[in-house]
Amino acid sequence: GSSGRPVGWTLTDHDVAVIDANTLALDYIDHMMNACMAVDVNPANGLISVVGTDATNEVRFEPVVNGKFLRVNIAFGDPDSLVTTAIEDLNGAHAGNYVSNTIPLAEREKSIGDPRGIQWNAAGTRAYITGMGSNNMIVVDATGERAGLSDTIELREGPTGLKLDETRGQAYVLNRFH
Repeated sequence: GSSGRPVGWTLTDHDVAVIDANTLALDYIDHMMNACMAVDVNPANGLISVVGTDATNEVRFEPVVNGKFLRVNIAFGDPDSLVTTAIEDLNGAHAGNYVSNTIPLAEREKSIGDPRGIQWNAAGTRAYITGMGSNNMIVVDATGERAGLSDTIELREGPTGLKLDETRGQAYVLNRFH
């Protein structure tokens, strides 16, 4: 109702295609966010984890948005029930849950922007997420809360995909622009 769209106008929101490897049957998990950027499966609980952005598309015109354009989220989906079980804002805690239109620079620098990669560790206790828009990486726990040794890990320009090598205790990050 608040979007100004005509009544009855809908848009399909299939975010993750779930394909049965034996039968090739196709199902979807819906309503995770606007722009899904990367996906991984938590090996501990089997939930599908998707990172991306969710814009305030229901608010028309930039002056009305007033500094609150989108949220950077991690969403969890159940491959058995095909439902989105939780969505967590990766920047909400330090951003003051968007009460104000601006926050101090020190708090903004804790943010991750335009997430493009996610990788869970083998225990499913930590996920590493790269931000191409912020040139950094964050670490979250199984619920999507920050769990790193620091707020962010600074990287070179354009970090996208990543891969963990837990045997060597290393993470490899593909930097698109450096």
